[in-house]
Amino acid sequence: MSALLAFSASLWAEVSRYEEPIRYRRAVMTMVKRHYEQVSAMAKGKIPMNRDELNRHANYLEMLSRASIDGFVAGSHEGDTKAKPEIWQDWPHFRSQVEKFQADATRLKEVARSGNPDSLKGALADMTRTCKNCHDDFKASSLER
Repeated sequence: MSALLAFSASLWAEVSRYEEPIRYRRAVMTMVKRHYEQVSAMAKGKIPMNRDELNRHANYLEMLSRASIDGFVAGSHEGDTKAKPEIWQDWPHFRSQVEKFQADATRLKEVARSGNPDSLKGALADMTRTCKNCHDDFKASSLER
């Protein structure tokens, strides 16, 4: 019985050790989604273009793109997450996807400053493609979990 309790405690410690990075990356991705949706809505004309708001959202996206990698702690594919183990099995590829997201976010921030709607649509399309590629490779669908 003691051995079983010790084993259970070690498993719990391992799972709970990854709860914080999982919560962190979920929070970052939730904020990315919120700011991305606002920029997208302005680019598509669904909400009025407001340069101050556009710049604010683009600034947050750039900052969040840099923070996003911090939540991907080795082993944190265990637990309540859609992060695939392939992230850590092919870290260089995952890292390159994150760096592409960071570059896209930096470009979006620069384009937002210019206020050119056509350039904004192009920068947003690039970011959308980058996010989709990363999610296709490294995020499990609800059906896979």
